[in-house]
Amino acid sequence: MIDEQTKIAQILTMHPKAAEVFREYGLECQGCSGAKHESLRQGAINHGLDVEELMQKLNALLQE
Repeated sequence: MIDEQTKIAQILTMHPKAAEVFREYGLECQGCSGAKHESLRQGAINHGLDVEELMQKLNALLQE
């Protein structure tokens, strides 16, 4: 399960479509050097996104 503290790079390895979800929000996390160090919460805040919404969408992938 993904929580607010999960690193973005880790999320990208958890499901092949995770990068697509990030792109839906205008994020190109696969090519970002900060993905290794930035948590989902930090990334959402830095880009003005709702962390809860993003987290729910990513966790839904893991339920498929």
